[in-house]
Amino acid sequence: MAEFDLLTLSQKIAEDIATKIVEGTFKPEDRLIENELTEIYGTSRSPIREALYSLENQGIVERIPRKGVIVKKHTKKEIFDLYDAVYIIQVNILKQSVETLQTEQVNDLYSVLEQMEKAIEKANFEECFLLIEDLQLKIFELPGNTVIIDLYQKLNKRWTTFRYLTLSHPESLIRSMQEYKELVKGLEEKDYKCIEVILEKKKNRGLSILEKIVTE
Repeated sequence: MAEFDLLTLSQKIAEDIATKIVEGTFKPEDRLIENELTEIYGTSRSPIREALYSLENQGIVERIPRKGVIVKKHTKKEIFDLYDAVYIIQVNILKQSVETLQTEQVNDLYSVLEQMEKAIEKANFEECFLLIEDLQLKIFELPGNTVIIDLYQKLNKRWTTFRYLTLSHPESLIRSMQEYKELVKGLEEKDYKCIEVILEKKKNRGLSILEKIVTE
């Protein structure tokens, strides 16, 4: 029986289910049955329902009529195409931003990173995930291009699901934190090559995790 802090029970269960999906314990189109989950987590059905609704909102599971909640299936091409699009845009945004970057913008990014470090130390996944969302938005806002910001917000609705899955393991959060630090440092030092290398590394790490849960 798993033990969880009652204060954050549903969120802890949602995180654990997401981790199990990434690890392959729960596979695409597997049913997530409330009664079975109450036995696994040693709790009532209420926090299980809340956890499943949270995962449904993230696009990680879906509710099928007469079948219940299942692990959502994503194709490899769908994920790879999305990651390619996002990272191509990011590389170009950051390269454009290097020459016009203001000290205040750099300090703002570092401020978010400091908050992320504290959230990781507290093992607060939800807060850390929201801070990463904030950091990503700030990166896309750097050039001051409203069209790019609008494009990011549209892409992010699909990207958030996969980012949640890739960050569901604590070790992944720590590695992601380190990569973001290196990325901001590369921006600050106007190091184009560093920016490209780190973004490529982030993309490949994320895809290597997601490959375990996709279909052809």
